[in-house]
Amino acid sequence: MLFQRLERVSLSSGRMKKSQDHEVILAQIRGSSYEFSESPKFQPSFYINNVKNLSFQESKTAYLHCSIHHLGKNTVTWVRKRDLHLLTADKDIFTIDPRFKCMHLENSDDWTLEIRDPREEDSGVYQCQVSTEPKMILEIQLNIIVVEAFIPEAPVLSIKSDNPVHLTCHVKDPEGTVFLFWYHNGAVLDAYEKELRGIEVDTEFGITSISRLFIAKAKLSDSGNYSCQPSYSKPANVTLYVLNGK
Repeated sequence: MLFQRLERVSLSSGRMKKSQDHEVILAQIRGSSYEFSESPKFQPSFYINNVKNLSFQESKTAYLHCSIHHLGKNTVTWVRKRDLHLLTADKDIFTIDPRFKCMHLENSDDWTLEIRDPREEDSGVYQCQVSTEPKMILEIQLNIIVVEAFIPEAPVLSIKSDNPVHLTCHVKDPEGTVFLFWYHNGAVLDAYEKELRGIEVDTEFGITSISRLFIAKAKLSDSGNYSCQPSYSKPANVTLYVLNGK
C-alpha cells in the first residue's frame, strides 16, 4: 500500500523522476527501518549498593569500591576532593604517592581505589568520576581511625628492687585487637624471655583490650623502657626505674 501511494505521486513527473524519487524514498525507508530496529543504548549508572562512607584503621589497607553499570568506552578516574588531585585514570596512576592504585579485573564493573598504609591525613572525600556528558560523580567519605594504646603508669614509674611491678595496657579498638606484644628496650618479650625473667603477661582481647604485665620481684636489670604494641595501632611506652633498697 505504501509503495502504491508513492508510485502514484511520482507518476506526474515522468518515469525518470519516478525512478529517482523511488531510490531516494527507499533509502529513507531503509534508514528509518535501521534506526528503528537498532537496540537502544544503555547509559552508564552507578550501582545503588556502592558504599559511600567507609572506615579503616591507620596502616591497614583501605579499599574504596566504585561499581558502574554499562561503562562502555568511558573513562573512570579517582580524584581526591580536597585538592582536586587526580589519582588514577582507568588503571593509569597520576600521583607520585606509591600508596595509591586503581584495581580492575577484565569484564568486571568494579573499579577499586587501593590506599596502602593509610594515615589520618588521608581521611576525606574521594570522587569516582565517569567521563560522560555531563560527568558522573560518586563521592565516598573515607575515615582513617587512629587506634592508640594507653598505659596508665606512664610516662615514668619508679619502684624499689624486690617489689612487684604492675603495668597495664589499654587499647580501645572498634574492630577488635588481633594481637598485642610487650617490648623491653626494643626487644620483644617472647615466651622464653618472660620465663627467664619471671615476667607474667595476661591479655584480654576485645573492642577494649587489656594486657597486664606483672613482675613478682623487680631487679635492677628490669629497668628500662617498656612498650605495648597492639595490631595496627600506635604503641604506648613507660620507663621503669628499679632502685636499690626495699
